[in-house]
Amino acid sequence: MKPRLLVISAILPFPLNSGQRVRVYNKLLALRELFHITFLGVAPPAGLDQARAQLAELVDEPVLLPARARQHLAARAWHGAGSHLRALRSGLRASNHVVGDVELSPARIAAHIDPASYDLVLYEYWHTHASTALFRPHAIPCALDMHDLCWRVVERRLRHRPLPAGLRRRRVAAYRQQEEAAWTEYDLLIAINAAEETYVQERLPGRPTLYAPMGIDTAHTWPYAWNPAGPPRIAFYGALGSLGNQQGVFWCLERIMPLVWATLPEAEFWVVGGSPPPEISALASRPQVHVTGYVPDVAATLAQMSLVLCPWQGKFGFRSRVVEVMAVGVPVVATPDAVFGMGLAPGRGLFLHETDEALANQCLALLHDPAELAAQSRLARQQVEETFSFQATYARLAQALRAVVQVSP
Repeated sequence: MKPRLLVISAILPFPLNSGQRVRVYNKLLALRELFHITFLGVAPPAGLDQARAQLAELVDEPVLLPARARQHLAARAWHGAGSHLRALRSGLRASNHVVGDVELSPARIAAHIDPASYDLVLYEYWHTHASTALFRPHAIPCALDMHDLCWRVVERRLRHRPLPAGLRRRRVAAYRQQEEAAWTEYDLLIAINAAEETYVQERLPGRPTLYAPMGIDTAHTWPYAWNPAGPPRIAFYGALGSLGNQQGVFWCLERIMPLVWATLPEAEFWVVGGSPPPEISALASRPQVHVTGYVPDVAATLAQMSLVLCPWQGKFGFRSRVVEVMAVGVPVVATPDAVFGMGLAPGRGLFLHETDEALANQCLALLHDPAELAAQSRLARQQVEETFSFQATYARLAQALRAVVQVSP
């Protein structure tokens, strides 16, 4: 008999259009081999039945509740305004309150499941931490997949808002304090980044932790396929609804590519990713700039790139797109922050530099040496297979979580 696992998540494992959704999906694939899974989440009322049917293909018991904050315009306005007001008072984000107080509050969770009937509870993000109190009287361990140090995400976003520096610092400090206090309510913390695991261990000595990076399906979804087109194509790849990725596009286009074009004017710059905002879509009108928008087979598009640029600021999270690119066999030229804590080795399909000039020079050096570029393509793939395959990541995490539960197989 499999142990019973309850997954509490405001993130659905579909559509697979973001790193967090892909992570939830892959974890469920691995966990269902070892657990009987109940998934408790929310979905828009209009698509509730379809979402429940999709979820039933992944888990044993899909428990999907209608999203209260998305029922109709009045509900959206009411809950949106209320959550923003609470966020102003608490120092948290509105999403913390929407998820933790409206959609998946302790009372709503208790109304739809029996807290005593599980062997382990897995939370996606910390927003619903208050509901751990439902399981504590029954001695049921609760694990948190942190996904990110969320306070660092807040810090990055506030950096670009027109707020006084002192106010920004206070808001980040308030969020950080509450996030780290919430960690103490879990029995196990799962970090997506090795450096973030170290941070948690320093903040909460003795607290059990696991490092579980983002993995990918190297056999099917991300096969080796590098076949660069001519003239040389240098790409930026990422979900373009993200502010950080939007900034990365302009970093490449305005600071790095002009240095490349000064020596290699025929090189093309490709922006690969879905949901580009109008200001990025408009870049396609420039000579030698291409904006793909959504493509159904992104691996096939990436395979035509000579290399990918990934400039990034901020030591948090996990750039899964770097792993995806390298899996296809495309060498990556990035800033150190882009792969901080990910365990990737420079020189094996990956090159790290701090300055725009060094990033551009590395691109030129690779493009002028086709044999070395091809060798780095193979090394990129090899490194991903060794470290970020499904078996090395999600299957290993599932085994570790199974070991937490003292139930006979």
